[in-house]
Amino acid sequence: MNLDYQIFKMINQFAGQSHVLDQFVIYFSKFGPILFGLVFIFFWFVRSENKNKNRKIVLFAFTITIFALGINKIIEWMYFRPRPFVTHDVNFLSDKSSSDPSFPSNHSTGAFSLAIALFWKQKKWGSILLFMAIFMALSRLYIGVHYPTDVLAGAVIALIVTTIVMSLSRFLEPLFNWIISIYNSIEEKLFQKDKDNEISSNGK
Repeated sequence: MNLDYQIFKMINQFAGQSHVLDQFVIYFSKFGPILFGLVFIFFWFVRSENKNKNRKIVLFAFTITIFALGINKIIEWMYFRPRPFVTHDVNFLSDKSSSDPSFPSNHSTGAFSLAIALFWKQKKWGSILLFMAIFMALSRLYIGVHYPTDVLAGAVIALIVTTIVMSLSRFLEPLFNWIISIYNSIEEKLFQKDKDNEISSNGK
């Protein structure tokens, strides 16, 4: 048995030992991406003097994630690796289909793409997301749907894509600034309209 499976087995063996831990890991593994998304929604809408800078970070992060997941799809078309629960007797805590490829992990790729992108620009929040991304990767082993190399590949792909996209930032920033300026213009008009309606209502 290879090292990849040995490490998987070392983590997966704890599944099924505690109902509370199982449920926590299952829900985080399944709904964790929503938590990542909420962080970036907060960054987009939070009122601060760095509003445009925060929104640019969001656009960088989602651009990186889209490209990274796109690479995953290309790899999946070229190579199919069965899930651990298909080829081994594991503690299986998921409803994943056996027809879905194991390599690379989309959950890991997405989580690390968002985390590394944020860390690149904002160390404090990025560190929190990196911790969450690591836990996301481990959770995929815990519930029996990925091998360590699956989640490691996701992290590596995320790092490579982030490095490439950030090296091209001077070309992307004008586009992102244009998108943000359009959104800000629409937002200002909507807020002005609401303010005018409120003044009109109070004047009656």
